[in-house]
Amino acid sequence: MEMSNGETMDHSGHVMSDEGIGHGAGIIKSLGTEGDFVTIEHGPIEGMGMDAMTMGFNTMGEVDLSAFAEGDAVAFMVKKGRDNSYRITSICNTAADGADCLDNIMDH
Repeated sequence: MEMSNGETMDHSGHVMSDEGIGHGAGIIKSLGTEGDFVTIEHGPIEGMGMDAMTMGFNTMGEVDLSAFAEGDAVAFMVKKGRDNSYRITSICNTAADGADCLDNIMDH
């Protein structure tokens, strides 16, 4: 996968579960110019067994990144697609909306 800054990511050392859905928290490092891509420096992603790293994500569905900026602390839901890419399905600003803002949108 190529990130917005042109770097690539190597996920070969990360163990993923078969569930395909997880949630995590981190800091936005960059936003794509088209509003459908975000790079997040995140801690471990629960539900997927993914370690902490900086990673770029496409968005899915009705996710709107227009209210977010570099440096924002966020919580997010991520889904692994059939193509093995990871997409943000929900995201909230933990500084503005509270540390538990994701609880209102998580369904697991």
